[in-house]
Amino acid sequence: MKRSFFAAHKRVLIKIIPHHNESIYKFELSHLHLFLAALCSAIVLLALFVDHIAVVRAAQSQVKVLQTVNSNDRQQLVKFSKQTTVMLHRLRELQKENLEIKRLTSEVVRKHVDPPKPRSARGKAPATPRLVSLWQRVALWVATQRDGGVSFASEATQLTLLDVELNQALAQSRILEAQARRAADAVRARQLAHARYLDEIPSIWPTGGYVSSGFGYRSYPDAEFHPGLDIVNDYGAPVYATAAGIVTTSGWDGGYGYEIKIDHGNGFETMYGHNSRLLVGEGEYVRKGQEIALIGATGFATGAHVHYEVIRYGQPIDPTPYLTGVPADLADANPY
Repeated sequence: MKRSFFAAHKRVLIKIIPHHNESIYKFELSHLHLFLAALCSAIVLLALFVDHIAVVRAAQSQVKVLQTVNSNDRQQLVKFSKQTTVMLHRLRELQKENLEIKRLTSEVVRKHVDPPKPRSARGKAPATPRLVSLWQRVALWVATQRDGGVSFASEATQLTLLDVELNQALAQSRILEAQARRAADAVRARQLAHARYLDEIPSIWPTGGYVSSGFGYRSYPDAEFHPGLDIVNDYGAPVYATAAGIVTTSGWDGGYGYEIKIDHGNGFETMYGHNSRLLVGEGEYVRKGQEIALIGATGFATGAHVHYEVIRYGQPIDPTPYLTGVPADLADANPY
């Protein structure tokens, strides 16, 4: 023990001799001091080594996490790209549908609503607006080239453009839908108006049977001008309104017996005489083909029949062309 104590306190002399003739520096260190210095150095080195190992392991863990995140990001990016492609395809389909609706609406309006215009008055068709500006297309191309193809930046830019185009396409779709609805309503209204116009023109037989006396001058039973047709049928057979209109006369009229007269509101009137019974009164609206009276022989009649007249703008005309349909010149007319 004593020897160890003296060994620990042995001195080590360190001299520093400069090149020039200057003072010599001396340091005396015991073995204990050297041992403690070496021990501290070893501890510091060990601590640095352990810290380095910890830093390396942390870096490796971070790399693994980043690799996992990068893999997930790539999967999400691929999925995102596919969704963007699907949206783009749907957008193009919507734009095609809009163009088709626009074309069909224009054709319907041109054929059924607006009369054809002279070539000189038609002018140029308005150009279809560009849905995406040029700078947006350039931004998409730059983002794609910078990121080497598909990336979050390029997909985000593409999505922005798709959002702009989709909003514009939807707005255009709503406008076209409203235009198509108005065009359809106009066509429907025009069809209904034309159907009503045809419905108010005499175009059917007022009763069954046969014509015993025609329109024009005759010698029997009296030599006179006959302003209508005498149509023979069984006593009590139905008499029908040959066009829709308002009943203006329903009652006794001397030589025509029980008579009905209908105003059709378009310059046409019809008259039905010699009835045995009247089924409608003055002021009533009657439909085309509605039963309005029964065949009789009242007034100056030689047998059961109906005297039928077609009057246009106050003048009797030959009812014969109006027994089996609207004459072609009237059917093709478009008063609305």
